[in-house]
Amino acid sequence: MRGLGPGLAARRLLPLRLHPRPQRPPGPQLSSGSTAAGALGRAMDELLRRAVPVMPVYELREKTPAPAEGQCADFVSFYGGLAEVAERAELLGRLAQDFGVDHGQVAEQSAGVLQLREQPREAAVLLQAEDRLRYALVPRYRGLFHHISKLDGGVRFLVQLRADLIQAQALKLVEGPHVREMNGVLKGMLTEWFSSGFLNLERVTWHSPCEVLQKISESEAVHPVKNWMDIKQRVGPYRRCYFFSHCSTPEEPLVVLHVALTSDISTNIQQGYTGRPGPGFHEARTGQLPAPSPLSDAAMSNWKKDHLGASSSEPLKVIIIGNGPSGICLSYLLSGYTPYVKPDAVHPHPLLQRKLSEAPGVSILDQDLDYLSEGLEGRCQSPVALLFDALLRPDTDFGGDTESVLTWKLQKERAIPHVVLGRNLPGGAWHSIEGSMVTLSQGQWMGLPDLEVKDWMRRKRRGLRNSRATAGDIAHYYRDYVNKKGLGQSFVSGAVVTAVEWGVPEPSGSGARDPGPLFQVRGFLTAEDQSQQPFSLCAHNVVLATGTSDSPARLGVPGETLPFVHHELSALEAAIRAGTVTPDSDPVLIIGAGLSAADAVLYARHYNIPVTHAFRRPVDDPGLVFNQLPKMLYPEYHKVHQMMREQSILSPSPYEGYRSLPEHRLLLFTEHRQALFQDPQGLQKVFGLSLVLVLIGSHPDLSFLPGAGAHLAVDPDQPLSAKRNPIDVEPFTYQSTQQEGLYALGPLAGDNFVRFVQGGALAVASSLLRKEAGKPP
Repeated sequence: MRGLGPGLAARRLLPLRLHPRPQRPPGPQLSSGSTAAGALGRAMDELLRRAVPVMPVYELREKTPAPAEGQCADFVSFYGGLAEVAERAELLGRLAQDFGVDHGQVAEQSAGVLQLREQPREAAVLLQAEDRLRYALVPRYRGLFHHISKLDGGVRFLVQLRADLIQAQALKLVEGPHVREMNGVLKGMLTEWFSSGFLNLERVTWHSPCEVLQKISESEAVHPVKNWMDIKQRVGPYRRCYFFSHCSTPEEPLVVLHVALTSDISTNIQQGYTGRPGPGFHEARTGQLPAPSPLSDAAMSNWKKDHLGASSSEPLKVIIIGNGPSGICLSYLLSGYTPYVKPDAVHPHPLLQRKLSEAPGVSILDQDLDYLSEGLEGRCQSPVALLFDALLRPDTDFGGDTESVLTWKLQKERAIPHVVLGRNLPGGAWHSIEGSMVTLSQGQWMGLPDLEVKDWMRRKRRGLRNSRATAGDIAHYYRDYVNKKGLGQSFVSGAVVTAVEWGVPEPSGSGARDPGPLFQVRGFLTAEDQSQQPFSLCAHNVVLATGTSDSPARLGVPGETLPFVHHELSALEAAIRAGTVTPDSDPVLIIGAGLSAADAVLYARHYNIPVTHAFRRPVDDPGLVFNQLPKMLYPEYHKVHQMMREQSILSPSPYEGYRSLPEHRLLLFTEHRQALFQDPQGLQKVFGLSLVLVLIGSHPDLSFLPGAGAHLAVDPDQPLSAKRNPIDVEPFTYQSTQQEGLYALGPLAGDNFVRFVQGGALAVASSLLRKEAGKPP
């Protein structure tokens, strides 16, 4: 969008809110197995025959009445009742294959046009024959889409349907030219419907519905709304706020504009807006969020006033470096939110239930975490992580859905002042992941305390995909969590920490309690004009919650620094957008046998980009992550594993455009875009390529610590690694064994799943509260 007028401060495509999927229509319940699949297939065929309107003959095309509204409504209801992505993909595949263009009619009309061109006839006859040909080229399903758009909520439904179609193509659940053609037809229809002629420009004032203000405050991402005063300034006399809505979704902000005060701004905006959905339309559907927003000048000024002004001589209690899920959870606990066991709750674990009943009315933060966690077992090595997970999700590992036994009380007198510094928006690295990708963990395991993901998604009119959520939804959830829980005042986005140093201050007087170490945290803030403003803060405690995705692992081979060699999936995304990598290019070389490499394979194949996939391990190595994932939950990853096994360089070619190189060791890259490999027999082979993605894992970037934090690891002589050599911490406080006052959370401490990072936050909060009370941690 260009030329949106003077004073433009921000623009953002907001997530389109879709109606929740209708429940499956009543009918006989189908048992599992081939019988169920056959019955479902027959039901799909019958539905499509009934719902997809028949193309009337050319002469009666203007006189044929529209199909009954109920036929289209039946399709919407049936589709909404399909809970699994594979079922929806099958229905869309049948629709594309069996209800597209009548190729016999096209051939007949084409022959007629060719015959008329060879005979001297009037121009009107030839033009009519060409019009007949155009009519024959219209697929039948276009009529279905057209009539659905007239239903209440029909346009929303079609947006969701195309989103499902894009996901099914990415997962290779449905493929072929018919599917790509239907996707193009639907995209063209949505582009027409969301053109500028159907968009309404409205100004947000105090007379606007409260629902509009709430939607903007929840969804604005470029300049997140922090609190009530922030909203007041945006719609008050010193700022003007506008939004575009679509005629089919009134009072639903699609694009929000914050502009400066000027007399003709609305005219300029309306003329400058092109109305082209473009990539942003897909962003709005998937919930993908933009790059991290820098601090506005006002926010920069306020933050510097609060933390770098006259009061900066007084050290902060806590600085949290990193604003991902572990940092957010710790901020929640330090803000005064206190967990208690519900008076009438009964935990299914009898030993834990007995221990909980021994201290009724006592906060979990004030109890002995070592005692409570004793005897618990699960998928994590941290006892406190297992404890907190057992309290939040009592029997989830056994397939149960017992509610949390915890209740939360906001006790501000227990709050500990703190600051959370993050490069991105709240949610951390989740904002840098392609929004349509699906989480490895189940969606319900991605949630934070007192706001379940499934409840949040239901309110947002979103849904889980095969029990999993998209990365875009999760990133939005974390940002929304900070807003809903009122944590925003402690979060500073666009903050890069460059150095952390520590020492011991002088005692304040005779008999005074030892104040402990004093940390100095230095870095810079990114302003709206991209300028960097340095800051320096002091604190008694520092919590490291930066995750491990900052520094990609490298092969260490010659040529790895060449410009076509990359270590992040985003490089492939950028190359495809720029057109430097196309289906006609040399293959993209993907190196790695983990989930990141699999994601890259899926992404490239979605755009028909040829792929050469190389990895050192055998395909059937039990250590490969694919051999540890259930096929029912992770069909897309098992599809990649199948391709790795069946599409070896020594095998025939069942998957066009993909070739795997198992047990191949890379020797070097050349400037001529070639890679030299050594195969298991010791032979050397050269492969041409267009782009290289080295996706073999990542390491935490702790370069801001003395010695890059190497002395803090369990084995100081080995590289710091989340899986093999994390930071050595006390198990019930998560305080470093090497440095008092320094804590580590999440993957840095060996907790690699969101489900378990929250236990570390509980341990840190309990330790800090005990320090505040003068008790031993």
